[in-house]
Amino acid sequence: YIELKTKVKPVIYTGLRFYEDYLRGDFDGYPLWIAHYHQAKLSVDKSRWNFWQHSDKAKINGINHVVDFNAFNGDSTDFERLLVK
Repeated sequence: YIELKTKVKPVIYTGLRFYEDYLRGDFDGYPLWIAHYHQAKLSVDKSRWNFWQHSDKAKINGINHVVDFNAFNGDSTDFERLLVK
């Protein structure tokens, strides 16, 4: 519905287990953001994910509470391609 109305493929945000059990193979053409905390490595093929939410306990100077830590799988050009303009 979102894609039909906006003409943009939405980023799919999911936990690793839900992705493996229900989404893998069905949404391969969509940008993927996987939440899987406190692991040194993500067990999904690197060519498959765009964002990895690695932690919900990161600290940043100037912010008085913990924040999410996300890694992007690509460079600035890859990131620009994901932006809606």
